[in-house]
Amino acid sequence: MTDFYFSVERGNDSTLHIAPLTDRLIAQSGQDIRDCSGYFLFERRRSGGPAEVEIIARLESDEAAEKLRDMLSME
Repeated sequence: MTDFYFSVERGNDSTLHIAPLTDRLIAQSGQDIRDCSGYFLFERRRSGGPAEVEIIARLESDEAAEKLRDMLSME
């Protein structure tokens, strides 16, 4: 699986991302993620302090990541 990193600015001091998760992103989310394989759709908010991360969905294949990227007009 090739590692893709897609993102799009939301204009409200946040960015949507499709990417593999790192330990740092998981820690910033405060969520319990047992299976970190594949790609994840997550939102990163930067409102003055440390970045907040909300993990929204898990994508299990390159094809799913590319399809969602197209749907969300990500680069």
